[in-house]
Amino acid sequence: MNWTDCTNDGSQIHLGEKQGSGWYLQFTRRSRKPSVAHDHDWRQEMEANPGEDWAPQQPRRRRARRAHHEITSCEHCFNDNCHKHRWEKVDAGYYPRQVGEKGELSKNDRREHKKKRAVKTRLEGEGSKKTIPEVEALEGKLSDLRSQLDRAAQIIVAKDNDLAWLNKEQEKLQQAYNRCKQRMRQIGGMLWKEGV
Repeated sequence: MNWTDCTNDGSQIHLGEKQGSGWYLQFTRRSRKPSVAHDHDWRQEMEANPGEDWAPQQPRRRRARRAHHEITSCEHCFNDNCHKHRWEKVDAGYYPRQVGEKGELSKNDRREHKKKRAVKTRLEGEGSKKTIPEVEALEGKLSDLRSQLDRAAQIIVAKDNDLAWLNKEQEKLQQAYNRCKQRMRQIGGMLWKEGV
């Protein structure tokens, strides 16, 4: 038996040759037989009948697997991370679901969808008139925002004043507490001296 046909990786007879070449016989998943089993059978038959003009049949080759995007369309691809259908889903603005509902795009894909829509509208609008926003409406909105900022500033100043007043009151109460504490110690000392 040749060392390339040996399926026992621990065989001492062929171990040196296998280690030298770095090749060990592999088993296929489906049959769990050596992947070169057909070659081995051919060799045995040819060696047994050397005078015959014999041509062995080639083993059937497995058909090439079709790619995912050839089998499935974008509407039927339910994998949100599918790289083949990603841009079709981004263009559509949703991820398809099995029940027929439309799933939300991820944060990055939403951003890409908005960019693509902006580019499309910009390209479509190049030939049309550009509208000028109404200046009076914008000035009105700005004045409203300024008045809101002024009110917020007044509220902040009032809260700061309240905090300052509360800090002063806290200091007064702390001083009164310390005076009471000192007076209580004096009274306690006097009572102790008198022996009461």
